[in-house]
Amino acid sequence: MRKQLIVGLWLFILLISCSVIQAADYPYGDYYNKQLTTTSTGNTRDPSISGKGDKIVFCSDQDIVGNGNNTNQVFVWTSPSGFTQISSNNPRLADVNNTLPSINFTGNRVAYIKLTWSMFAEYLMLWKSNESTEIIAVAAFKDIDSCKISGNGTKVAFRADQDFIGGLDDSYQLYLWEDGSGVTTKITSTRSSYPPDTSFSISYDGTLAAFATQENNSPYSGTGNTYRIYMWNKSGSTLAPITNTTSGTGSIEPSITSYTISTTTGTTSMTKIAFSSDRNFVVNNNPDNNAEIFLWTIYGSYTSTNTGSYTQITSTSVSGGACRNPQISKDGKFVTFTSNVDIVSGGISLLTGGTSAIFVWNANGVITQVNTNSSDNPVIGSYTGLYESGDIQYGPRIAYFSTADGSEEVYLATSTIPVPATSRWGLIILMLLIATLAVFMLKRRRKTDGGEA
Repeated sequence: MRKQLIVGLWLFILLISCSVIQAADYPYGDYYNKQLTTTSTGNTRDPSISGKGDKIVFCSDQDIVGNGNNTNQVFVWTSPSGFTQISSNNPRLADVNNTLPSINFTGNRVAYIKLTWSMFAEYLMLWKSNESTEIIAVAAFKDIDSCKISGNGTKVAFRADQDFIGGLDDSYQLYLWEDGSGVTTKITSTRSSYPPDTSFSISYDGTLAAFATQENNSPYSGTGNTYRIYMWNKSGSTLAPITNTTSGTGSIEPSITSYTISTTTGTTSMTKIAFSSDRNFVVNNNPDNNAEIFLWTIYGSYTSTNTGSYTQITSTSVSGGACRNPQISKDGKFVTFTSNVDIVSGGISLLTGGTSAIFVWNANGVITQVNTNSSDNPVIGSYTGLYESGDIQYGPRIAYFSTADGSEEVYLATSTIPVPATSRWGLIILMLLIATLAVFMLKRRRKTDGGEA
């Protein structure tokens, strides 16, 4: 009996030791939604999340940290320490408004917009954790209404209607500001009647930007009534048309990522842009012209003969269906988006009450619902892909704001920690040992039965 217990104990230890994490077997499962802020009034919104999801920046006109704040300020939530206010709180400037923060991948830099009504001034601000202070990146006397910091924190793209490079252009344009040199580069060249959309995106190193516009002047194409997506490359300041739709709303809200992959001939760059469109890019897969999520992919550089390919991520068939707000992860393996349609059940019915929920698509084609539908319209602030900590892999984390509890609050959605997948060799060894134990016990029993006879 003692020998059997020892063998059983060894089998149990072997089973535990053979359980190893394997990306291919990772069960993404459900998501836990945690409410981070608990304000009862006012505005708490515009979250942006770091690469590992351990830092979330957002703005709020509520007193989050107990310093008597009554103006819109920028805060950082850090796990597990909590909240820190990073924007200045000058009591003499009660009309200060700090908005639209964007955090970099490591979470040590934040870009945001500061508006002072009494001084008729607007500033693009940059905060660095190692300096614990905010600096003015760009000052303007007209609107700066959106900004995105690069993943490495060295560049900030922003939209403004003031000329920053001496061209006397007062229409809304996209610009790129670089930390260190302080150089500002103009990304777009549009007429004031067709400005680039505020939902633009830049790559991790800030050398690529994706944006949507209705512009019909050179170097753009089209009639000016439909949104098209373009990719800007800092190298040579070139523009590449990603979509060329000519009717409907068109293609909007691009989210871009670019990274290097290994090939049989060495390495090459891979660039992906997730976007929403009511047009058709994949062989009549969108006949009802609902807003769907698409993924554009290109290996290497954009040329006249290498223009990329499209993948349709969602397919809804219910009237009024719309999938919006796509965000792509740094590794290109995940895309989050909002939808008022039950995508998981085939996209043939609206969610209860026609409201929206958040979904995640992974590179295997599986779509998972992140939160339950409610009376609010959840907005994805930012997104992180799969990351590792030691030998454990965690799923995507998503920051968003919602009015589910009656007031605007910031939430964090985290996928379940995976149960370790058992390796094939571990299973084979385990099965062999079980078979050996069975034979051993059978022989022992026969020997015992024979002795009793």
